[in-house]
Amino acid sequence: MRFGLRYILKSHAFLFILFSFSCNKEIEEDAAPPFTITGEWIFMSNTVSTEAITTYTVDNIVYRNKITANYITYNNEGTVTIAGNNMKGSGVRFDVITKAYFSFYIGDDTDEDSVETPFTSYMDSAYGTQQPFQLIGKDSIYFPAGTLMAIPDINGEERTSMTLPQGGTVRGFDHSMKIITHSVDEYSYTEDGTTYHVVKKESVETDLAKPF
Repeated sequence: MRFGLRYILKSHAFLFILFSFSCNKEIEEDAAPPFTITGEWIFMSNTVSTEAITTYTVDNIVYRNKITANYITYNNEGTVTIAGNNMKGSGVRFDVITKAYFSFYIGDDTDEDSVETPFTSYMDSAYGTQQPFQLIGKDSIYFPAGTLMAIPDINGEERTSMTLPQGGTVRGFDHSMKIITHSVDEYSYTEDGTTYHVVKKESVETDLAKPF
């Protein structure tokens, strides 16, 4: 009986040491910039969450259209080089093959009844771009003139969150990095005498990896 209790205590002690080592290792692997952010990176993918709400009034009745999509990009190519406060993308391309969800509301109606619709975007060729950025504090980042990723507009308009000032966070690891940004695009346009007001919110997680 005494042997059994001693064995249990030793087993629990071993598990505790193993757990502590695993936690310390995980903490060490999640490093903060600027130590991991500079250098050359391989573009792996974008994880995108986007929502656009269009509001307009006809005969004193307010209508709202909402379209949402959550997806990961396909056929990702390109490199990202970071030096100083400049981020440069070379040979960047990616495709979007996903589904969007469209909802329509009249007046004060809040019932969610969405319709599924295909949302695809294929890049004919790769592109290059560069943007300045600022690191703020331990893990925050700000792009005053936009980011490197030309995310297609969920409404199919000829516009992209790429050109918008936006902030977010950076997570650096031993051999990879995530740059997570958030943007809001708010604009209006008039068509056939009706004015449409659009608010698009978008979050993009860009995954990068160190070349081997």
